[in-house]
Amino acid sequence: MKIRVLHVIDHLGYGGAPVAVRNIAERINGERIETVVCALRTNPRAMPIKVRLINLGYHKYNPFAALAITKLCREHKIDIIHAHLQKSVISCLLAGFFCDAKIIVHEHGPIFRGGTGFLYRLLLKSLHSRAAVAIANSQATKTALIRTAGFDEKSIQVVSNFIDFARFDRNLYDRDKARDKLGVAANQVAVGFVGRLDPCKGADVLIHAAALLCRESEQFRFVIMGEGSQRSQLERLAGQLGLQDKVTFAGLCTNPAEVMIAFDVAVVPSRREAFGIAAVEFMRMKIPVVASAVGGLVEVVKHEKTGILVDPLSPEAIAEAVGRIVQDKALRESLINEAEAFCRKFDGREQLRQITEIYEKLCSRNPDARCARRT
Repeated sequence: MKIRVLHVIDHLGYGGAPVAVRNIAERINGERIETVVCALRTNPRAMPIKVRLINLGYHKYNPFAALAITKLCREHKIDIIHAHLQKSVISCLLAGFFCDAKIIVHEHGPIFRGGTGFLYRLLLKSLHSRAAVAIANSQATKTALIRTAGFDEKSIQVVSNFIDFARFDRNLYDRDKARDKLGVAANQVAVGFVGRLDPCKGADVLIHAAALLCRESEQFRFVIMGEGSQRSQLERLAGQLGLQDKVTFAGLCTNPAEVMIAFDVAVVPSRREAFGIAAVEFMRMKIPVVASAVGGLVEVVKHEKTGILVDPLSPEAIAEAVGRIVQDKALRESLINEAEAFCRKFDGREQLRQITEIYEKLCSRNPDARCARRT
């Protein structure tokens, strides 16, 4: 009998957590696991997903979302609720009062202190005992779950994010065509950023670094790929620094690899980061990475081995690191080769094995209850 899993997530817009849900739902063994995905709200630019999808209409914290999830569990005879992101996690934990499904809290980053998310952390601390298991996407996230929400260390499993290796294959893309589309000449150095345009992602720090690098050389061009609340502010900043012709805002791309192929150096200047999936994608695309030494990024980017870490984060530190990579061919090639080998551990095989094992252990604890719900 298949284990029936309901993934619940706030939305399926392009971002780290939605991509993680898609990767798990589409690639988990369908002969052992039956998957349904529920999005609390519809995103106008939702990414496609090749499993059964149910969209609800809850944009904010809403107790009725818990009742809707409870109803779905009964209708689909769900064994396990796998919850992702703030509103979904809280709604699922509340649903745990009304249904027998085991609940997995999959933490992707909101647990970290700073910025938004205070209400989430407060509610999670009160409700975390309803979860059977927590999945943390890094050791840093595991530590935050213990310190901030009071999870028992034994209840947390670390399962890293993983990427679609077939998509992030530089041999599939035309580098010259991508650079031409972005207005980057053959003799110029393209420095790229991919991520949500939000203060925690640090794109503003990269733009300040761009101003420093452009003072030293005319060869640099910068590409900011992504959307978010900070975009207009970042565009104004680039204008104020006289970088209108140096910085290109590429917007949201459904396949970031098509743009990444144009980059010579990638920068991940996050102020907070639970994992750093973009860094792994860059590594797979054989693009040397400069990243801030925060959160889970230090578990992915090994200083002067798989990338360059900057600590503390500053425009000057980013500019210096980018300059080193551009000027030192031996360093650049070493970083690319080490990172390409290291990133193979994020191809999904081990991660899917871990998740399947978690599902099976949860269901094996009370198989009679599972069967009773199915009759």
